Amino acid sequence: MRITDIRTIRLHAALTPECPMLKTVAFQALLLSLFVLQPAYGQGLPRVRAAYTSIAIQMDPIYIMKELNLPRKHGLEAELLYIPVSSRALQSALAGEIQFVTSAGVANINANLAGGDFVGLTATLNTFIFKIVSKPEIKEPKALKGRKVGISRLGGVSDAALRYALDLWGLVPDKDVAIIQVGGEIEELMALQNKAVDAVVLSEPTATVALRTGSSLLFDLSRLGVPYSMHGFGTRKSFIRDNRDAVLRFMRAYLEGIYLFKTNKELALNVLKKYTRLDDISVMLTAYDEYSQKYIPAVPHPSSEGIQTILDQLAKTRPQVKKFTPNDLIDPTILKEIEESGFVKALYRR
Repeated sequence: MRITDIRTIRLHAALTPECPMLKTVAFQALLLSLFVLQPAYGQGLPRVRAAYTSIAIQMDPIYIMKELNLPRKHGLEAELLYIPVSSRALQSALAGEIQFVTSAGVANINANLAGGDFVGLTATLNTFIFKIVSKPEIKEPKALKGRKVGISRLGGVSDAALRYALDLWGLVPDKDVAIIQVGGEIEELMALQNKAVDAVVLSEPTATVALRTGSSLLFDLSRLGVPYSMHGFGTRKSFIRDNRDAVLRFMRAYLEGIYLFKTNKELALNVLKKYTRLDDISVMLTAYDEYSQKYIPAVPHPSSEGIQTILDQLAKTRPQVKKFTPNDLIDPTILKEIEESGFVKALYRR
């Protein structure tokens, strides 16, 4: 297996072609915020910006959206940016610079505790899909006691998934097991290979890369079957209220991206190869079959059950979240309206 110089790949250094734009994002945001939802010059299309916050297989429908410019097909001029930190993307959304964010339930709740009005439009992944990958000598989850486990971000989804699992195994997070913020999945892999941590929490295809380079699969968190809103698109209630038509257009483009991901394997894998910068496409084959057929539904309706799991978990240490109900944190009406229009049935009749 060939991996494009994995030692030098850094998420913050950019894995996608648009990264040079991130160096001037503040300046661009100032300019583009003046034109959000105004007619694009010479085209008459409303304009929006969206952020995706990781490089992983669940983001492939978004990469397909971008590569094929599906938003324009649906009457929208959309700029899709890679911003590898959910909190930073949400801050930009609060400032009105970004309209759609791939923020999970945890990120939306944290933002709303600070005064935001974010809701989930989809639950594209509604269960844990992480794998805990460890040094070969660690044979069972309870052997993590006294060890260090790497995650991407404290307060993020990998952190929440790990804490949920540790509770089930009778291990106390931050006491029995040290949880170390590393900064991204490639960074996690490097930390494990350099023995800076004893295990890491990874999604695909990075988990397969880790297993092929000598690490062991300690536990597949998808086996827990827990309803958990782990990945989806979100926006602000105020944006939906003022720009519902633009939201509908963007979500139609996203649903078409999911359709192409699920039904055009060659396209999906080639796009994923481009964005992950992995030379060996074989590391993605098993993961693609799992995600396209099992994890990502054709219409990823937001899940009140998945949000309730998050609220119950957060309430153990942050009782202020009890003021929220799942209905405060999702808007199911957008996908429902699109589905009832016959749009999705028409896609899959092709």
